[in-house]
Amino acid sequence: MKKTIISFVSIFVVTIVLVVSCKKSKKLTPKCDGSKPTYNNGIKPIIDNNCMGSSCHVAGSPYGNFSTYNGLAPYLSGSNLFKRDVLDQQIMPKNKNLSQDDLNKIQCWAENGYPEN
Repeated sequence: MKKTIISFVSIFVVTIVLVVSCKKSKKLTPKCDGSKPTYNNGIKPIIDNNCMGSSCHVAGSPYGNFSTYNGLAPYLSGSNLFKRDVLDQQIMPKNKNLSQDDLNKIQCWAENGYPEN
């Protein structure tokens, strides 16, 4: 009986450690430095490097096509899913953490109205 309890507690602790270690690291605070990046000049490389893998946001994806500005535009206006998921909650990109520099560029882009060029 004692071995069963110890085994159960050990499995429980290992499970908790694995679950906690799989979560994204602490959120960063995006801050605009006054720069004025555009989709074509500063943001597209971030999206290409972080959002296009594993068929996530490519042409034909049910999750949206971020390979073009027109494909991303619907996620920038209205409910602003892009800003919420990338800057506020930092749940995107999945299984990756954007650098402070990338978050800052995206923050500036958002503050300047998401210009394309």
